[in-house]
Amino acid sequence: MQRKTINKQSALNIEKSPFIIEDLKDDTGFLMLQVSNLWNNRHDRAVKKNHGLSHMQYAVLASVCWLVYHSDKQVTQSLLSQHTKINPMTISQIFKVLEAKGYIARTKHPTDIRAKVVNLTKEGDELIRKAFQTIWEVDANFFRVLEKNTNRFNGYLYELLISND
Repeated sequence: MQRKTINKQSALNIEKSPFIIEDLKDDTGFLMLQVSNLWNNRHDRAVKKNHGLSHMQYAVLASVCWLVYHSDKQVTQSLLSQHTKINPMTISQIFKVLEAKGYIARTKHPTDIRAKVVNLTKEGDELIRKAFQTIWEVDANFFRVLEKNTNRFNGYLYELLISND
């Protein structure tokens, strides 16, 4: 059975297109995809080159660090997933890598037998401080175009986060 394909001639027929937005610069979702991928790639290159981490490893390690220093709760996979909006299975895989590299340590949770408490090791704390500076510089460069609109942009992102959480 041969599938019917759409050739270039028929693909240019806007009336038959399933898309309601003709110009992709007006498609918020597509723009978000593109911008988030550019931002992610810049992070990934910077932390891999300078610190031997992927962007996701950095994000998880940085979030563990933030929670250790700024939360009164013990850091668990579940808490980190809620905090970052990263799938718990992805966090579990990243924990294994970070633990193998000696950047985090997991211990039994004192009251929840299903959970483990995550803490930074000395090496992890030192690494995240260096990597944070790298990411701070990448972000300053990436978002510099926003200049005085940064607070408004962050406000819109926060509204999206809160309204869809």
